[in-house]
This record gives sequence, structure tokens and C-alpha cells, in this order.
Amino acid sequence: MRKSLTGKRKLAVVGTLTAITIGVPAVTAVAAEISGSRLPFAIATGGSAEDGNRWKGSGSGHAKACGDVPVNDTRTFSAYIYQDRSLRPDPQIASTSRSYKQAYGCGSYKGTSTGDKYYTKATWASIPGSRAYGYVNAQN
Repeated sequence: MRKSLTGKRKLAVVGTLTAITIGVPAVTAVAAEISGSRLPFAIATGGSAEDGNRWKGSGSGHAKACGDVPVNDTRTFSAYIYQDRSLRPDPQIASTSRSYKQAYGCGSYKGTSTGDKYYTKATWASIPGSRAYGYVNAQN
């Protein structure tokens, strides 16, 4: 009797671990960069830029602003997502502001609509003489 319980426990543990192993990649694969939302920039000169690409709202119904500047410095950059509205001011949907020395990161999710168009925008501080590039993007 004792051996049969041990076998059932092993089977349950193996089944649970298999479910977790299969389920984890599916969960982590959900958050992905939205195609056409990446906006690279050189940090040798500070400034701001708006991405010329417009992309439709993701099917997930939300997006978040993300970015990275691979430099160990305390200066900051900001990433924004705007909704593209013709003949009206474009509302800011999402944003994040990060220090250069922080690793890649994102702000919080904000709602989007699949029928609307969006774009990314960035502002950043300069490090004169630097050859580093940073980028911002949107993730769903």
C-alpha cells in the first residue's frame, strides 16, 4: 500500500511540473514588442524624437512603454505612447521614465483599442562623446 501511494505522489509531482513547464513559456511569451514601435536614439546629444511609424492597437487591448539605455550613468530618459488622432491633440496613453543605469524596464499597462493608431516618443539626456544608443518601444 505504501509503495502505491509513493508512485501516485511521484506521478502527481511529475504531472504538476510538466504543466508548469509547458505553461510558463506561454505566459512569458504574451508580453512582446509591438511591431513597428521601436524608436532608437543616440545619447551623444540629448533631445526628443517621435517615431514616424504608426501601429494599430494590439489585440490584447493594452500596451506599455518600455526602453533601455545600456550606460552606467544617472541621467534619465523617458518613453511615451501616444494615440494618433488627426486634427486633434494626441493624448498620451502610457509612459515610463528611467535612469540610464537601470536595466531594461517598462511602465504599467494602459488600455488601447485595435481600431486606433499609436506611436512611440522618447526624450533623453546627453552624454557628450558617448557612442551608445538607447531605444524605446511598446509592448503588449
